[in-house]
Amino acid sequence: MGFMEKVSKYYLKTYGCAANEKDSRDIKNTLDNLGLAETKNFGFADVVILNSCSVRQASEDKVYGVGKNYKSGYSRTGSIPVREYPKLTILTGCMVGSAVGKRKRYELIYLQNKMPWVDYFLTSSQTKEIPSILLKEGFLPKTFTCNASSLPARGGILSAYINISTGCDNFCSYCVVPYARGEEVSRSKKEILAEAENLASIGYREITLLGQNVNSWGLSQKEKFSLRAGSCHKLPFAQLLRDIHNIKGIKKMSFLSSNPFDFTQDLIQTLKLPKISRYIHIAAQSGDDEILKKMNRRHTAKEFIKLIKDIRKSVPGIEIGTDIIVGFPGETEKQFMNTVKICKKLKFNVAYISMYSERLGTTAQKMYKDNIPLKEKKRRHKFLTDIVKKAKL
Repeated sequence: MGFMEKVSKYYLKTYGCAANEKDSRDIKNTLDNLGLAETKNFGFADVVILNSCSVRQASEDKVYGVGKNYKSGYSRTGSIPVREYPKLTILTGCMVGSAVGKRKRYELIYLQNKMPWVDYFLTSSQTKEIPSILLKEGFLPKTFTCNASSLPARGGILSAYINISTGCDNFCSYCVVPYARGEEVSRSKKEILAEAENLASIGYREITLLGQNVNSWGLSQKEKFSLRAGSCHKLPFAQLLRDIHNIKGIKKMSFLSSNPFDFTQDLIQTLKLPKISRYIHIAAQSGDDEILKKMNRRHTAKEFIKLIKDIRKSVPGIEIGTDIIVGFPGETEKQFMNTVKICKKLKFNVAYISMYSERLGTTAQKMYKDNIPLKEKKRRHKFLTDIVKKAKL
């Protein structure tokens, strides 16, 4: 099959967080601009692109599981055999990021051995090479010049994502992001404002700013690790929000993700701006100080409680979501109940509760034995889920 004979079809599957969603929308826009047609059916695809997540083992297992479509010899729609397998498969996202670079958790050969059905392994920053790969593999005409630029990645009809930073330097002991996404690098304010103004000029009305920890945008290493929740330190990120807020045409703004340990009073006051979303997400992860210390989270339960109270006092009616991990190595019943207490006290509107999953190469995996039985993790997960449902505002 040649490009000129028939339009090639692509299947794009995204796993994980908003950063991956944004990356996938960029990929989709590029492929659409190149003339490929999207299909929602794996079996009809000439090109398969998997944008992977490594946050939990279950996330990786979903990607590994795609291999069964290749091993079975063909995919099916009902009872009709469709195709033996796609002609080209590309894996990107955090699984690949974890296997390359200075902070890699394992070698690339590890993935290559587990997924021999993948043709190309690309980090998130390497996805710009996809047009060149498609040209090389015969999915584009030989006369094609790989200079196609993607349209802005939409999060909806009138909404768009803007990356303000990439990577993370926090190294929470359970987390793969510092390895998968690399060191934290902030984009310049000039670039971000120019992108926001351009989006507004072509009709986008809602902007979501993305970063692994948006609070630390524009800060030096020394500043990042000296901040405490609720301090009076002026944040460059707070000023960035004010600057984007002033752009004509932008009607609503939100941001992901935000940590509690550097959420200052300056940022709290910024939340009052009328265009800022009345929902924010701040990860607690635990309500027990000893567990938080083992997680390498730079806040205490007391600081977190005060932060949420300060935010609600500053912006009455604001909705707050959080992330919580149950069954962290060594977590006792008493420590778990401290997390239950914080959920009862703060009445989160949304809480994403996950069971601890050991991640190869992380500090937690190296230092702590995963000694909470799965049955107990499931019990705690259900118990806390029920508590949050009953307690939420």
